[in-house]
Amino acid sequence: MKRKVVIFALVCIILMGLFSVCVSANDGIIPKNQYLTDNGNLISDSDEQVISQALAEAESRCGTKIRAYTYRDFYSNYDEDDYISDSQETIDSLALLVIRYDYISEKYYYDLYTKGEPDTEISGKEADRILDNDAVYDAIKSGNLKDGIIAYASLTADAISGTLRPSFTKVLTVSLIIAFAVAVSVSLGVYFSYKKKLHSESYPLSRYASMDLKIQRDSFVTKFVTRVRIRTSNGGSGGRGRSGGGHRGGR
Repeated sequence: MKRKVVIFALVCIILMGLFSVCVSANDGIIPKNQYLTDNGNLISDSDEQVISQALAEAESRCGTKIRAYTYRDFYSNYDEDDYISDSQETIDSLALLVIRYDYISEKYYYDLYTKGEPDTEISGKEADRILDNDAVYDAIKSGNLKDGIIAYASLTADAISGTLRPSFTKVLTVSLIIAFAVAVSVSLGVYFSYKKKLHSESYPLSRYASMDLKIQRDSFVTKFVTRVRIRTSNGGSGGRGRSGGGHRGGR
């Protein structure tokens, strides 16, 4: 009986120790001004320094937090709320790239989360441009996390600053070129069509045949009226801004 009590006490002590380790590991595990959190030990120390510098430069460019987080798991999801909860900083504005290494399939997956200003300034199309950029997608999927995160940092800072969108001058120039090309094509088509009609007839029909119209009459047959109901919506169109924050896409 005494032996069972001792074993039970040891088990309780071990479980309490494990519980305290788990709690401490999830309570403020991300220090202030830590740009990269390599929780999955997927990045070398030298690469961590280069990545952290790139993230810091991106943050200074747009004035908001641009962070990256890695972990190993085959199942769970880590999002911006988890990051903010684990961080020792007070975070109101955040762009977060989460990279998960699935150790069962041995594949890399990544997701973009935004909160505050990045959530408002980065449109859905811009989020897709960041996630699908070759420098981000190809690098991360192949395990080159350093180049992938650096590319993400630069593109995200551009999107928040408004420079990732095509400039008005560029859009206007491309539109004018397309319009000019269409106008020239239509004009040439009309010109050659009329020129073809002006050619002399291959068979001199007027020489061998003629028609003398004696009676001309217009007869009204019937009339058809078609009515189509057009449904309109009272809802307005959405703008660039989004309310709240959250998941912007994953690959």
